[in-house]
Order: sequence, then C-alpha cells, then structure tokens
Amino acid sequence: MTRTQGSGIIVMGPFRSGTSLTCRILSSLGVDFGPTNRMLKPDIFNPSGYMQRADVRQANTRLIRSAGSCIAWPDDPERIAANGDLSLLRRPDLQWRNAASLWGIKDPRFCATLLSWLRSGAIRPSRVSVVHVIRDRDTCAKSLYAMPELARQLRPGTLTSAKKTIERYAGLAAWHATHLDLPVLTLAFEELLAAPHEHVVRLAAFVGNRDNARVAAAARLV
Repeated sequence: MTRTQGSGIIVMGPFRSGTSLTCRILSSLGVDFGPTNRMLKPDIFNPSGYMQRADVRQANTRLIRSAGSCIAWPDDPERIAANGDLSLLRRPDLQWRNAASLWGIKDPRFCATLLSWLRSGAIRPSRVSVVHVIRDRDTCAKSLYAMPELARQLRPGTLTSAKKTIERYAGLAAWHATHLDLPVLTLAFEELLAAPHEHVVRLAAFVGNRDNARVAAAARLV
C-alpha cells in the first residue's frame, strides 16, 4: 500500500537571502528535505550546505527557459505556467516525500515557478505551506555578484544587473505569497539573526513543533 504523502513546506526567497539557513533550522525542527546525496554540495560560498536538491534546481531552470525567459530575468509566474513545459516538473525524484510526515523543498527559482508546480500537480496545493524569506536586497545582490556560478547568468555581468535580478525575484516571491491561497510565514533574515530564539519559535509553531528542546537546538544554528 502506498503511504499518503505528508504535508510540505516550500522555502522561497531570492538568491542569497538566507533560505539555506532557514532550511537547516526547519530540518532541525523535523522537516525532511530528502536524501542528502541528491542535494547540492557545500562550497566556499555556503560551507554548511545549500539544502537544495539538484534535480529540482535543474527542473526549475529548464522550465523557466522553456517559457522563453532566463534565470537572471524569469517571466512572471502566470506566463511561465501557461507557456512553459510543465512535464519537466515530473522529472525530479521526489518519492522520498511519501515516507515523510512533513517534507520540505527549497530553490530560489520557486519565486518564479511555484505556481507552475501547483498547476501541474507535482505539488498538491491542499497540503503545502510557504516560508517566504526576505533580506536586504543590496546585500543579496552583492553576494550573488560574488558567486561566479550565479554571476555568469547576468546580462550584462555587473553589480547593477545583480541588483535588478534580486529585485525581480523578490517581486515574484511577494506575488506568490500574496496571490496563492496558501499558509505563508514571512521571515526577515536580519530579524532572525538579531533574535534567533524568537523567530525559530515562529518557525516551530508554523510547522507544528512544540518540542522546546528541539526549538532551542534549532536556535543555536543561527
């Protein structure tokens, strides 16, 4: 018998906005982000790991391009959902979710593509919530520009272009948070750093974790 899939958390925010740390906190609170062997490897830009699945990133990238736009400036969610190849979203191996009571997936590209995942049925809207991470946009842009893998997506490859890309992703994420009929928790990265316990408690309540010891352990990750 196939087990009924549990509830899900989508962690969404622009590049370099603090989504990786948010996922590590959520993982400590019991959210299952799947097998680690399918995640992006840690590097000098994120030594603790990205908590990001490589196959999901690839599917999102291909979807955005299939709709005629690019990673640096994705089209709006409605147009991607209407014009993109939604069959691409069936390619990631997400079967591990069937064994999880509470699972999570993270990718900055969800800022543009989450609507497509919901419309395609790859993610069921009746069982998903969103953690929407925000951060000072200039800080995000400088960090994005410092990463060669991301900076080479920019046209032209300038800090000004990086700022425009971050603004675009922040706007698309806000659109999703406002227009989808889903539970949303908005987390400001700077506020998390300033008051870790307070905001980890918020995250814990959002995912239904009332274990004070686990909350305290999660807050120590910040």
